[in-house]
Amino acid sequence: MKITVENSKKFANIELSGLFIGEYMPGLGGDSLKIYLTLLCYGQSGVKTDENALANVLGIDISSVKAGMIELESKGLISREGSDLFIQNLTEKHIRDNYNPRTAPRPEAATGEDGGPDRTHLLRAISDRFFGGQMSQAWYGDIILWADRYGFCDEVVFMIFQQNRDKPLNRAYMKKVMEAYGERGIRTVEQMNSWLQKRETYVKIRARIASNLKLNPLSVYQEKYIEKWFYDYGYGFDIIDLALKEGAGMKNPSFNLYDTILTDWHSAGLDTAEAVKEHIGERRRAQQTKQNAGSEQNPGQKQNRNSRNYDQRKYDPGTYDSVYRRENDS
Repeated sequence: MKITVENSKKFANIELSGLFIGEYMPGLGGDSLKIYLTLLCYGQSGVKTDENALANVLGIDISSVKAGMIELESKGLISREGSDLFIQNLTEKHIRDNYNPRTAPRPEAATGEDGGPDRTHLLRAISDRFFGGQMSQAWYGDIILWADRYGFCDEVVFMIFQQNRDKPLNRAYMKKVMEAYGERGIRTVEQMNSWLQKRETYVKIRARIASNLKLNPLSVYQEKYIEKWFYDYGYGFDIIDLALKEGAGMKNPSFNLYDTILTDWHSAGLDTAEAVKEHIGERRRAQQTKQNAGSEQNPGQKQNRNSRNYDQRKYDPGTYDSVYRRENDS
């Protein structure tokens, strides 16, 4: 006779480790704590879920779920392999972190010689996720150094490794990557998420510019111009495209010419496509007024122009710059 005890998953008891309450919970954000407890409940009850479902159940944004998952993974509470998620056994993890000298970081590497924050969980998470648990000791010191030098929180360090997981991980390359993020002033998860969203927009704009100009691929120097227009000037594709159209009528248009146009617009405080279009219209009307005034003063010259054919004037890349600036001065 088979005996089965029916238990409702909704009313099931959840086992929560004392290690979690004592060591992890005080440092977790509110959303991350809710996500972890929900994952723990689902995992022990055999319920399947995903990030969108978690966002709906917990009543938070999907971006908050993603940030919370990254925080949990950076602290070693969970790990992910493809679409599979694993909740770590905290007792085994505690023993492995503290009593396995072959793969555990040295105590001075975890806390820093100046008694800085304990990043053992971050180091373990990076080692397990990106090095198969076999990260060399040299990496430990570098990671602590980068985090302290640039003021990265643990989650940002983990996210930077995650962003470069498809590239060969070597310390010289990662040093340059960390320097780049440090120069951008990225310190928190919110700043990182904002940067990644902005980067996604930039990539789309860069692709449209390359397609319109039939340049594939763009050179490093051409990309520098686009980065300047997007990040420094704050211009979207609508304004950049207006500059490309303005330069299209010139002989041998170049990125230097486009940059001159956009720099002039930025210096003039033009920050919307509508303002730029109005500026272009005013410039053209002023140019037409000057031409009409010149024709009225020299009617004979006008007649000669109408009765004879002249070769079209040749423009060089600097023509726009000089004409544009003279008109601004006037």
